[in-house]
Amino acid sequence: MKTVICFLCLLIIILSISCKEETTTDNKQAQIDSLKTIISQLKPGLGEFMLQIRYHHDSLGKAILNKDYERAAYETDELKETAEKINQLNITNDKLQKPFALFYEKYLQSPLTSLADAAAKKDDASLKNNFTALTNNCNSCHHENNMAFMKIGQ
Repeated sequence: MKTVICFLCLLIIILSISCKEETTTDNKQAQIDSLKTIISQLKPGLGEFMLQIRYHHDSLGKAILNKDYERAAYETDELKETAEKINQLNITNDKLQKPFALFYEKYLQSPLTSLADAAAKKDDASLKNNFTALTNNCNSCHHENNMAFMKIGQ
């Protein structure tokens, strides 16, 4: 009889401990889910990144006009970093027809590489031509994503 009572007491203790662990696990998961929600709400949208791209695009244009090759190299690098950040954070919105990575490869990668090379070589003609290509590519991407009204100029 003592053995049965001890066994029942031990069983009750084990069950109560396991129930408490489950509750703790549930609470931790709820906290994790809550933090994930907060993080997703704080993550900048595509529009915020596009504003950064626009700023660096415009600054690049000014640097090219002023033959400021260092600044042109810097702005080109900033454009590339911003686009890479969009890819890294998997930023998207309902207007994009495809993942941003595809548009980066199609429209930005080549002119940015050419602009970086032209800035390093201080090649005015190449900077101007590739800046025009970059601008046209940005506008083509906007058109492809039903945002043609979002035109950027030179």
